[in-house]
Parts: sequence; structure tokens; C-alpha cells
Amino acid sequence: MNEPISPLPEVYDYVVVGAGSAGCPLVARLLSEPGVTVLLVEAGGSNEREDIRDFTQWWKLTQPDSGVDWGYESEPQPELLNRAQSYSAGKVLGGSSSINGMVWVRGHEDDFDGWAAQGCTGWGYESVLPSFMALETYLAGDPAYRGTMGPIVPTAELTSKNELSKGVLDAVVKLGYPLNQDYNGASPYGVAFTQLNVDAKTGARQDAFTKFVKPLLSNLHLTIKTLARVKRITFDANRKVDKVLIDVKGAEIAVRARRDVVLCTGTVNTPQLLMLSGIGSAAELAMLGIEHVADVPGVGQNLQDHLASVVVKKLRMPSPPSHITTMDVSMFTNGAPGAVNGPPRFEVQSYYMRHGWADYPSEALALGCINLHPTSRGQVKLRSADPREAPLIEPNFLSTAEDWATQLEGYKMIRQIINAPELLTWVEDVEHTPGPTVVTDDQLREALRKYSEVDFHPVGTCKMGVDPSAVVDPELRVRGVTGLRVAGAAIMPTIVSGNTNAASMMIGDRCARLMLGKG
Repeated sequence: MNEPISPLPEVYDYVVVGAGSAGCPLVARLLSEPGVTVLLVEAGGSNEREDIRDFTQWWKLTQPDSGVDWGYESEPQPELLNRAQSYSAGKVLGGSSSINGMVWVRGHEDDFDGWAAQGCTGWGYESVLPSFMALETYLAGDPAYRGTMGPIVPTAELTSKNELSKGVLDAVVKLGYPLNQDYNGASPYGVAFTQLNVDAKTGARQDAFTKFVKPLLSNLHLTIKTLARVKRITFDANRKVDKVLIDVKGAEIAVRARRDVVLCTGTVNTPQLLMLSGIGSAAELAMLGIEHVADVPGVGQNLQDHLASVVVKKLRMPSPPSHITTMDVSMFTNGAPGAVNGPPRFEVQSYYMRHGWADYPSEALALGCINLHPTSRGQVKLRSADPREAPLIEPNFLSTAEDWATQLEGYKMIRQIINAPELLTWVEDVEHTPGPTVVTDDQLREALRKYSEVDFHPVGTCKMGVDPSAVVDPELRVRGVTGLRVAGAAIMPTIVSGNTNAASMMIGDRCARLMLGKG
């Protein structure tokens, strides 16, 4: 017998869909306004699980049977030996911040100034900095850039305590790359111990739900509904949001918002939900039998993601059990050690691999190189009008000559680093991946096809802007309708210079500020 479905009040001031990296800080900011009522809807369940709280187990959470991941895959990628790529996304309170690797990177100030230059007024670096600072407490940095009173406490303590990571950092500095004590401060350039939003004392994950929403659970103006998937949004004759239709255990519940509905459902699920609700390319919606509400052809377009290409060497001896982190050292560079102009072109991360996987060995050091500003663009499309069917994800990795040239340049750079004499104290002489017989550019390109993986940073499918391809305006309001906004990585016009989780949280906070007239 099915358990009874708890009734929900029908009307709230705001309905926020998605309790993830953007949705949670957004809800916290909205509830700072006296008397405001908020319904937070999440398709997943509780994140009070041992494998979520203990961030060292994060790799388990993206497995197909984890129960907290949507488990999406891309279409086979021609430039990656027709390998489909994992499009992991958290289906749990905290969203992807409850299952990811917890790397805390804001991006470069030119990323945000670039958004403003494209017409996204109010999204330049000086405008977004207050939200970044409000998210965190980082006492080791410059208070002109770093927050000192926020709930997230990024730390490099866990990564800096490992002898291997110290050795890698020292070796890279000896190669001429500058040491950077805080890549989220005045400049990202140089090499540093990776900042993680993990509790340095307990090793517990600092996910968005735990840090922003959990302290508000006693607030009578907040209602949270888990295990509840939004099927679609309906609109009245004036194209104003009417109802949010929610599937709870097969039963449909309808709720309304007096002010706004905000979709914080990620780069894959947000365009899917918009299209299911009749917002997208009118021609494509008609082919699927979906009633057209607003012709916004940019929905699902502009998909961008980072691709990590990997080189590997076996360690001379296993790292001790006290080495519990994986992504230990981060470097932002333009390729040459002294080039520090504009946003960095590459992010390099060192990975300690205690356990091998695929063709990679155990007890090994890997370096991954990311082209931070790919020119390839993909899309997310509906397969059908059934909200239960996973959408089609086509990232089109390495589909431009510029991306191929940049990825090859970065691959050569990290190969030089891992084979440098300065690292021979730690790693074996002979390169494992791609291997010593790989010497020509053609051979390196084949290695790139085999040893490159998606880095779980999808953005852009609900682009913010003022041009015809934009899905939301600079207030994050969806074009063609009223009462509906989008927040999260999906609104990024262009991808930021680094991991995307911190920027997604910033977008959630800034969206709420704009909604409350405090932008």
C-alpha cells in the first residue's frame, strides 16, 4: 500500500525548483526578507548519508547505482573515439554540491566583466563580488576579495598536509611557475594547494543544503518537498506562470507562486523543463506535440563544458593512508610560466589515484589539463514529451580547430611537467599514460581522444543576455513569459575560468538579491 501524500499549501510567495548549488543560497537569501514564504521542491531525497557527509567517498556517488545522481550520459562523441561522456548531476538535497569533488574556484574577474560587456548589466566582477564574499569565510585571504562571515569555509589545509602534494607543488614552482597563496583572490595565476569546501577538522562535505538551508529548517515560512519531480509549468492567457505541476509518487500536485517561480534545476534539467512547459523552439516543440507558449529558440543551446586530458605516472611508493584527498594541487596558467594577462587559458590539476580505473594504474600521480575557454558548443534537446525520459545531450567536444589546437598545447605542457626531473623523487622514470612511444602530434591527438574525459562543468543552456539567442535577461527572467526565472550554471553566457560550483552558488545568491530589489 502506498503511503499517503502529505498535503501542501497551494500558494507561496516563491516556488524554487531544485535544492542544489544555486537553489539553496537563493532560498536562504529570499528568507532574509521578513514574512516571505518559500516552497523548495527537490526531485531527490535527504543527503543525510554517510557516503555524502564523508567527502572522501564522493567517487561512489556518481556511480549508476548511487541513487543520488540523475545518471545522464551524452551522445557518443566522434572526437573522443565515439565514447559517451558521463553527465553526472546530483538528485538529492544539495544537488551536485552533495556529490561533487568540492573544489572551490570562483573564476577570473574578466569572466564576469565579459558577461557585462555582452549586455548582462549588473554581472560584472564588482557586481558579483558581494555575493561571492557572502557565501564564504576564508580568513587566510585578502579581505578585499574574500568573505569573512559566510557559511562556506573553503580550506587548503587538507590538500597541503600531504607529502605528495607538497612535492608536486614544489616541483612546479622549480619549473618557473609562480606560487599563489590564494587563487580566488586578486589573481588566479600560479600553482597552489587546492581549496576545498570541506570541513578541515571532520572531513565533512560543506554542501549547499547543509550550509544554507538546514539552519533554516525551523523557519515556518519555509516548506520543503523532497522526492517530488516538477513535470511542467503552466501559464495563463497572458503567458504568466499559473501552476507548477509536481509528480509525487505518481500523483500530481499543483502549487502557485504569488511572485516568482525560479528554476534551479541545472544545465540539463532546466532546458528540459522549459521545453516541456512550452518554452523553446516553436518548430521543435510542435514536432513533439507540445503546446507552444513562447518561441525562445535558445533554450537548450549554447552548451559548454570543460574537457580534462590526463597524463599519468606510477608513484615510486604508495602514498600513506593519511592522504585522503584526490585533487590536491591546482594551477592556472596561460601556458608559459610568466604569462599572466587576462583570464587564464588552462587549469591544471594534480590527482592522486589510490585506485586505478579504466586504463589508469593504481598508486599513481595524474595531471589533468583543462582548456578553460572552449569554443565548441553543444545542445540539450528533448527526446519526447515524456518528462521521465532523459533528454538528449550533445556537447560536441573538440568540434573546432581552435579547441583541438588548445587542447594539444595544454597536453604537451602537462606532459613536460610530469616528466620533469624535479618530479622524479615521486614518480617512476617511465611515463604510463600516454606512454613513451607517443611522440608525434598525430600520436598525441590519438592519445587525447582516448585520455580525455568530461570534467562535470556543464553550463550555458539557458543563456543570459540581450541578444536573440538569450533565454533569460540580466534579471534572470525567462523571455516571452512573466513570473518565471532561472538561476544556476545554465544561465552562464560563457563558462568561467575554473570549476563551476562556487559560481553557481553566487548566481543563486545574486538572483535572490535581484528578486528582492537589493542587487
